[in-house]
Amino acid sequence: MRKIVSQSPEWLTRTANASLPMASLAIAIASASYLPAASAQEVRSLEEVVVTARRREENLQEVPVAVTAMGEDFLRTQNVSEITDLGTKVPSLRISMAGSSANEPLVSLRGQRPAETAFNQDPAVPMYFNEVVMSPNQGANLGMYDLQGVQVLKGPQGTLFGRNSTGGAILMTPKRPGDEFGGYVEVEAGSYDLIGTKAAVDLPLSEAFSMRIAAHKKDREGYQENTADNQLHGKDFGDEHSQGVRVSLNYEGDALSNLLVVSQDENDITPMVINMKAARGTAAGLNPGFADAVQDSVKQNDPWKVQTDVNAEEYIKNTFASNTTEFELSDNLSVKNVFGYRKLGFETATDADGTAVCFGGIPCVIGGVVTDPLHTSVNSEFYSNELQLLGTAFDESLEWITGVYWSEMDATHNYNVQQLSAVTPFGTFPRYDTGISDAVNTSYGLFFEGTYTFTDEWSLTAGVRQSWDKRELTLQKWDDLDRTNCTLTTPDGSAAAPDCTRANDESYSSPTWRISANYTPEDGVLMYASVSTGYRAGGFNTRAGQVPGDFEPFDEETVTTYELGHKADWEFDWASVRTSAALYHQAYEDIHHTVAYDAGGTPATRTENAAKAAITGFELDVTVVPTDSLTLNVAYSYVDAGFDEREDPIGGNLVDTSNNDFVYIPENSLTTSATYTLPVDFSLGEMSVMVSAYWQDTMNSMSRYEQADLYAVDAADLKVIQDSAEIDDYTVWNLRYDWRNVMGSEVDFAAYVNNLTDEEYVLGGLNVIDAFGYAGYFYGAPRTVGASVRYSF
Repeated sequence: MRKIVSQSPEWLTRTANASLPMASLAIAIASASYLPAASAQEVRSLEEVVVTARRREENLQEVPVAVTAMGEDFLRTQNVSEITDLGTKVPSLRISMAGSSANEPLVSLRGQRPAETAFNQDPAVPMYFNEVVMSPNQGANLGMYDLQGVQVLKGPQGTLFGRNSTGGAILMTPKRPGDEFGGYVEVEAGSYDLIGTKAAVDLPLSEAFSMRIAAHKKDREGYQENTADNQLHGKDFGDEHSQGVRVSLNYEGDALSNLLVVSQDENDITPMVINMKAARGTAAGLNPGFADAVQDSVKQNDPWKVQTDVNAEEYIKNTFASNTTEFELSDNLSVKNVFGYRKLGFETATDADGTAVCFGGIPCVIGGVVTDPLHTSVNSEFYSNELQLLGTAFDESLEWITGVYWSEMDATHNYNVQQLSAVTPFGTFPRYDTGISDAVNTSYGLFFEGTYTFTDEWSLTAGVRQSWDKRELTLQKWDDLDRTNCTLTTPDGSAAAPDCTRANDESYSSPTWRISANYTPEDGVLMYASVSTGYRAGGFNTRAGQVPGDFEPFDEETVTTYELGHKADWEFDWASVRTSAALYHQAYEDIHHTVAYDAGGTPATRTENAAKAAITGFELDVTVVPTDSLTLNVAYSYVDAGFDEREDPIGGNLVDTSNNDFVYIPENSLTTSATYTLPVDFSLGEMSVMVSAYWQDTMNSMSRYEQADLYAVDAADLKVIQDSAEIDDYTVWNLRYDWRNVMGSEVDFAAYVNNLTDEEYVLGGLNVIDAFGYAGYFYGAPRTVGASVRYSF
């Protein structure tokens, strides 16, 4: 935990005292700037990487923005097939599950991590597919096949992207249709009865029109086994049955081009069951037998052995369309329009408590028989349109882009959640939290950004955006399955709301901007200093109703980021080297923070604005190519994220909790890989071996960790609380063998082992041991082995 030991500015003190590795690496990079360039004899060249971080194609090393770009070959050879895999390739990026569902990815970047994926709230790090934001976040991970590449933009994207974000953005780009006939078919098999197929084909329709059809299907059994003594004993959880198809139609004329992408993806799974880590004695007072059941789960000491009484199931269907039209008005002026549409259907029935006790899921085992599950669902439609004007001026000294943006999401959340059982003189009866939330989110934006080049060495980038957001919510809420007993009150809390319905709306607006001074002392070297701002609209709590004030809106959150960056390509006698480094400080205000509280004996959560925080960090990416046969990659991230100002109600009093770190954010993380091409005869094909490792240090899962002694009843209880919140460091190793063009054919073969050492590592979870007496976690996948055969034509 951080300790302030001087009167220096707090963020500078954190940097100096908490990060010796960060300082050492920064000095190393700075020193490298003065090393003499080596002879160009036998230099191993590094390929140029093209990114669209500023909405136009540019060389990655010339863009004054921190970006991690992963191309098609990298994604394939690094075994990146799911959105969660990205979290082990970009150290400052973590992707976990908000709950038991793999279809609700929770994304954190540079320390900014939302506590949940509420369907009506904008994420801190939105995902874009073919330049269209995926809203809501449910199902945003379903397009991870046949991609041209993935870009991770770090820091606020407050000028050029359609939905403001405070933490960054993930851009997924599908492969465009080719102008020649060709494609591939790939079959994969592996652990847990994995069978997967992928295929794509390019179809030239005429000189101007071409089409690409891509499809995939994946079936895999679950990682978890139910050990409860009930009808579900032996059932697997966490399996996956997904499929999708994407059709892209491209037109290329002399001045006009148009790309239409339409896709439909489905995923049918049994959601993971939360693995209980600890329970306090107070949990027994909340539900008879629950604490004992948690202890049974803890004693198993195995994340893949779980106990549940819910026959969980989940189904999601995502229909997507985008149309991108570009027209060159002149040599110096073009117009671009991006239209997006998405329809989402999401149904899930899960066990929220991770025990076989009738507590947190629907249904429960009744008389030894599992009843049919009742689903929680999200159904939404989303439309967006962005019109851009791009140009150059002053003999191309100025490159600029301006535009307007609009989007609207209309969504309904229909939920059924069992809560704590009520103990009465007549027996113990289940209680429920059921409701319907209708949300309409509307966003508008005007933006401009330009880069002016003064000399060959100096340029200045400046941009601004004005955003307007409206959030509307209509809510109904009951505490029974028949939906007759309304728990939604009037604004003053004096009576039930008429027709058990309340509606409210709120508008938000904010300017955001970015300015960056860019220095290029020589070709292949870039230094920049930037200040950027981000804004995320406020909104409403969709689970409001237990407490009168719950229905009040929460405010927007804002962030200002100060960043120093350095990018360079080096040529030495012994290797070609590419480096990228960034040192940043984020001033973070009115943070959207989800808190747990007791609503009359019922566990409840709501989003609040949590005062001020500061995040200081350092990132370093290095690629070294010492020979044509060997490529080395190392990426390191340091993140110090903690509150500067915050108070929480504890024991009826407001307590200063500003010395707490952010949850699920490791300070240090590192990813590294080595790819070696074997010296075999050319007639056999090309063989290579890749080994990679991801490491992160310890993190905690309890937002009020420093105040654990205020909750504990004795020393033993305090130890239970602290142990449950401390998550150990871990390392995940992966290994892959590729044999391309087998015996000179068009066949590629690959074999891999993911999580080679079968590490048990935590991705996310639910720690409410302070408020409700229990904590549980979700784990990354165990060791898996697989192989694939790919035929290209």
